[in-house]
Amino acid sequence: MFGKKSKLERVKADAKGDYLKCGALDPEDRLHRVFAARIAQRARLNLDKIFVQGAKAEEKRQLELAEAIKAGADLPPRIVHEGYNQLQGVSGTVVSWVPEELANKMFNLGADYQITEISAHEALQQADKIAENLVEDLQTTQVIQLLGLLREDDGDEAE
Repeated sequence: MFGKKSKLERVKADAKGDYLKCGALDPEDRLHRVFAARIAQRARLNLDKIFVQGAKAEEKRQLELAEAIKAGADLPPRIVHEGYNQLQGVSGTVVSWVPEELANKMFNLGADYQITEISAHEALQQADKIAENLVEDLQTTQVIQLLGLLREDDGDEAE
């Protein structure tokens, strides 16, 4: 009854609460800025991870689509991401949460990129819009740049 499940639910509730708390903090207060910056960093890592999860899930879904078409069965839909992820930090494992709307945009972005429905440039443009939403939600002055790995690849191509 009081096992891992309830602890995980508490950790998830704390992660969501921390994210939501940032919008109500005083941006003039140094401790509040530090807290918001930490949550923003977690959210950035979380969204990058969600992008990769979307790409991997779509790869698996494409195989399932082929099987469903062969069998004449219903086509499997894309899954919906709840916005939670465990992240490995210097002080151990933490749980991060981003709103489902942002999580699903990023998840679908990864899926669309995986099946080359969008280019790296288009993925980066859409990721920048998601980052703007993140900055607004968290009321942080920190610059958030998503998909650093794609940016490095994009920069290599430009040279």
